[in-house]
Amino acid sequence: MTDFTKRFATFSNSELLRIIDSPNDYQPLAIVAAQTIIASRQLSDDDIEIAKAELAALVQEKEAKTKNLENKVKNIGASVLAIVNPIQTETPSSDKIIKIISIVFSGLFLFQLYKELGMISFMFTDSEAKWGSSMLLYFLPLLIVPIATVLFFKRKKLGWTLLAIFLTYSTVNSIGLFILTFNRHPSALDAIFPQTSPIIHILILLFFGGTLWTICREHIREIYFVDKKYLVTTIGVIAIIAALTTYVLT
Repeated sequence: MTDFTKRFATFSNSELLRIIDSPNDYQPLAIVAAQTIIASRQLSDDDIEIAKAELAALVQEKEAKTKNLENKVKNIGASVLAIVNPIQTETPSSDKIIKIISIVFSGLFLFQLYKELGMISFMFTDSEAKWGSSMLLYFLPLLIVPIATVLFFKRKKLGWTLLAIFLTYSTVNSIGLFILTFNRHPSALDAIFPQTSPIIHILILLFFGGTLWTICREHIREIYFVDKKYLVTTIGVIAIIAALTTYVLT
């Protein structure tokens, strides 16, 4: 008796049929074990039809859940695009804009945190790891983004300010990276270390720039008590710092 036979012994008929009908998803021994168990149960034609009906229902339910998830993702994506799109026939409510931006940047933070778990673990556990100004700057977005998102959602002026700083810096930085990538000559190292396509930098620029434009609109600024002078000063200073930093690093 194989491990698969022991494991599949308690499976329902429909579950065994699902394994048999999906040979590309299972090892050959698993398929054989499922076929052997089905044969040993000596199912009647009616039993087989019932199992097939149950399997079809399970497949249909799974497809419905997948479709529902896809629709939710599309709806969120459409809402985000509608908000950051400068050309709009209808202006979404301020509440809706704030909620969607908060959701998107919460997701962005969690994704970035997941990506950096290895580096974070290394910095806190490895004796060779050294904290310096460069590492603090590297991890700074992981600190700013969640704080900015929470305060922005709570309609705090500091939340708007931190988010505007992050978006301005990211927008200017993406412009610099696009120019650097666009002007870069092909190298033999590209086969080992592939360079990011300029199109990716353009998409990043549109995302950060579009979101920055959105939170700078008057009906959003009014909620955070941000006037034009404060807006211009905040974005202007950060844009200059980001431009100088990008120029020095590139």
